[in-house]
Amino acid sequence: MDRLEQLRRNIDKTSMSIIEIGPFFSPIAPRADGWDTTIVDFQDGDALREMARGHTAEVIRNKVDEIENVDIVWTGQPLDEAALAVRPDGFDCLIASHVIEHTPDLIRFLQQCSRLLKPDGIISLAVPDMRKCFDLLKSPTSLREILTAYREGRIRHSPEALFEGRCSAATRGGKSAWIKGDHSPLGYAHSLEAAWKEYQGDLKGDMSDSRPYVDNHAWFFTPAMFELAIFELNALKLVNFKIAFIEENIGSEFVVQLRRSDTHAALSNDALNAVRIKLALRHHAEFDAEVGPDYREIQPVKIEREIVKVPAARDTIPTRELVSLLATRIRRRVGLD
Repeated sequence: MDRLEQLRRNIDKTSMSIIEIGPFFSPIAPRADGWDTTIVDFQDGDALREMARGHTAEVIRNKVDEIENVDIVWTGQPLDEAALAVRPDGFDCLIASHVIEHTPDLIRFLQQCSRLLKPDGIISLAVPDMRKCFDLLKSPTSLREILTAYREGRIRHSPEALFEGRCSAATRGGKSAWIKGDHSPLGYAHSLEAAWKEYQGDLKGDMSDSRPYVDNHAWFFTPAMFELAIFELNALKLVNFKIAFIEENIGSEFVVQLRRSDTHAALSNDALNAVRIKLALRHHAEFDAEVGPDYREIQPVKIEREIVKVPAARDTIPTRELVSLLATRIRRRVGLD
């Protein structure tokens, strides 16, 4: 099954209404092929085509004619409000390829997706696999970080998130993305010092929500860690989606389909934790299977450390004598001696 087949699974062209976010030059459900698709992007169609004509990548320049007109120019307004203004009865399916990792607030994004979908709606996502792209050397996304962004109501990436994006962007053989099994030499795309200087500039600049949006990967997943995040958020009743399927493909991504479900699994604490442990361990297995050969080839570095001897304190009372002395004082106080 190729990438398009994965992303279109369970989506019927003849009967389903679709909203696709950010298709640019490579739509998954193009109107030109007969799909009933509403397109969302950050610029209108003319601006996107003009940007593609001057793009450095030849593959994008060659696909200018495949860029379709945009129905909703998304400038940060609530996605569900903008979408339902176009189709008040909602959509059957939302498609987003390499979008969810850019959202500053993952929970609110999924909540807005839920509100614009019909009760049995689905989300079809292509998500970068952190093992096979420039996110490799970053820490996997945790529930703590997801909840922090939700509590803060982020609509812009924090200076710290931008710093991480710059200082920890990895390369393999000079590439920012690669296929499974590639063990070319690893490197960093930017220096730590340069990232620090930009971070200091961010802190001195406009920190309000009206500042210009700077794009960034905010979330880093393997398939198992993504599944764990959705499972835990569903268990906490913060999102009403469950995973229908999740699959890797031959590229640097995995494809996942979420199905809206307004019921939450009533699991015992033991059953809930069993699933959480299984997925957390699966993440480590996934990571080791792909990245293990790299760190197993690293030769250990021996570090000479000087052992400093701490001299014994002088004029101290031995422990046994100290206990005996304290016991004597206590007996005298209570009148036993």
